[in-house]
Amino acid sequence: MTTASPTTSPTATGHVTIVFTSDWGVSTGVGQAGRTHSTIERSGDAPVVRGTVITGVLREQAMLAAKALDGQKDGKWTSFALWLFGQDPNSEPGSTPHPRHVLFTDATPASKIPVHDTVSLSIDPTTGTARYQFLRFTERAAAGILTGTFTLIDEAGLPLSVQATIDAAHFLLGGAGLMVRGIGSGRSGGDGECTVVVSDKDYVTTNLPDEEASDALKRILANRDNDSPTYSSKDVATVADRLRRLTRKSLQTIPGLTESLAKNNSHDIEIPGHRQGGTQHQVGIVDGSAATHSGGHHVILDLTLNSPIVSYEVPFSNEIRSLDFLRGTVLLPWLHRLVSSKKRGENKAVITNAVTGGHLVVSDALPVISDAEGFPVPLTLKRDKTLPSNSPITLYGDSPEGTNRIPVRGGYVFFAPKEGDSKEPGTKTQGWYGKPPLRGRQTTAINHETGAASKGQLVLVEALPEKMRMRAHVWVSDELWEAASISDLLGKTREARLGSRKLTGTFGSATCTLRIETDDERESRSRFGNAGSAQLTSAASSSADGTATGEGTTTSSDDQTVSLWFTSDVIARSAGLGAGGTADDLIRAFRREGIIVEAVGTTSIRHRRVDSWSPADDGPRASRLAIQAGSVIQVHVSKKDRDKLLELAPFGVGELTAQGYGRFVVDHPLLSIQSIEVTKAKLKHFVCEKAPKGGEHK
Repeated sequence: MTTASPTTSPTATGHVTIVFTSDWGVSTGVGQAGRTHSTIERSGDAPVVRGTVITGVLREQAMLAAKALDGQKDGKWTSFALWLFGQDPNSEPGSTPHPRHVLFTDATPASKIPVHDTVSLSIDPTTGTARYQFLRFTERAAAGILTGTFTLIDEAGLPLSVQATIDAAHFLLGGAGLMVRGIGSGRSGGDGECTVVVSDKDYVTTNLPDEEASDALKRILANRDNDSPTYSSKDVATVADRLRRLTRKSLQTIPGLTESLAKNNSHDIEIPGHRQGGTQHQVGIVDGSAATHSGGHHVILDLTLNSPIVSYEVPFSNEIRSLDFLRGTVLLPWLHRLVSSKKRGENKAVITNAVTGGHLVVSDALPVISDAEGFPVPLTLKRDKTLPSNSPITLYGDSPEGTNRIPVRGGYVFFAPKEGDSKEPGTKTQGWYGKPPLRGRQTTAINHETGAASKGQLVLVEALPEKMRMRAHVWVSDELWEAASISDLLGKTREARLGSRKLTGTFGSATCTLRIETDDERESRSRFGNAGSAQLTSAASSSADGTATGEGTTTSSDDQTVSLWFTSDVIARSAGLGAGGTADDLIRAFRREGIIVEAVGTTSIRHRRVDSWSPADDGPRASRLAIQAGSVIQVHVSKKDRDKLLELAPFGVGELTAQGYGRFVVDHPLLSIQSIEVTKAKLKHFVCEKAPKGGEHK
């Protein structure tokens, strides 16, 4: 099929313009003590309409429009609407839900829109009259214009390329937008009246066809910094009327819809571990043969979150809480789509089977502060029971037991690129300690039959904050490097959609860049197997008795005792039925890699449940029990096998290592310190002021 010119035909992206002609607000469902009973959704100080709300109102109207186009029967337009917005699990008994193929961003003000409080009476549901001495204070935003965008995606999450499907989607979305009469709470009382324009054109310009509408739009857009609107309600109504007429004119011709689209199109994105499809990265077989992954290319994946992101954790009742890192399971499908986007040469099988064939391995993405990658704090360390608010925090290692110290049970440690980089005014520390604070957002499920909130389905989503920086490590085999021309992908910023709830438009957007690792990062990897470029200074990297660390303790001419610090969760297979995760299970996992180790000394191991969701089954997968990141174990090993440990560390031990599980560090100086002073990490340390602009969608 020939794609029409982008100057005359719509593309896979477009614009959403919402013109509110009355007071409006999308309620959060909560209030502020002593101020108001109901607040509205905001992004910073500006009122917004979330992408989830836009999706809901357009879906309702699109289904009505599709039925009208089909003659009130379920036909091709109804099937297309279901495909576009996702299969509604409540539409048909036993129907299988599948992902939507249109994503909406949040709609934000085109100019400053003031927010004010309104006063009303509370109605007694029993008597239908006003409650005695009960006034309600509700936040409302003034009339104004908000803008957002939408993207049409295919099954792989890439922008649509079939022009006929794009044309049909623009037509259906444009018609659905014209049918929307109100958005937000209080619509029965006249609030939220609006005009919604969904188009390939950005109408928020001063180039409207007639002078009156153009002048009105100029006055609205000029209200950048004023607390009170400099435009009138007539200006807003004029712009809304003009946009409605322009949209109706663009929708005069009904496009053909010849493509047959399946109602059920679910995808199971579980990626098997690299050893399930071969032994490409196996360090050694049971008899201790040489490693086979000494080649390949190590690259760095830098991420900046453009919106909050949810990394799936076990839900707690009606609370969806993100992990404080992104699992490799989240990153691997996107990376595979990236390298598969252009199949070059004759070796296409290497690209297609990059994961199952062991050609592509990715780590978890961990938080970054001041270009220092965080590592889960070793569970062998202790801290003071009460943390100071602003002064440096002391982490204790081999120093004598204190009466007011407790084991560290979470968080990350960041080594400053150079001494003093992490200091606050009047302090001098060697890094940071803490974890990124999650940002909560309350939402509710919508009943598609009534259009109202579903009873008992209020949900709190806690996500990683936007503008946060993260970093992951990627290994690519020589075969995949050549077959997919990976060098052409380096240094380019790309927008990705990652994590749970990424199809809502509110969550999951990130800017990603692949790059070659620096000399310091390469040196650190060769020294410890898997560690960041910045290390402890010599003042803090000596053990309690003054001996140097970073090298294994020698017990004989050939045997050593080394410390293994796990920097990601480990899934170790049990010798019998049930979940694995003991020190003996770890020992057996190393033996399966051809490395003979023997556990000695005290181990510090904690466990964590690993859960995931299967879109194909529309249900949770079986839970796994993993050894938690930060666990530490001491092992007795020969010098030869210690070298194998250094080689294995960036790839991991146990199951699902292609997805980031099982990574560890060998004999890191942090495991032998007496104490180290670090700065308490706050939100300002994790976020960057200005996120890089994303490039092409991949």
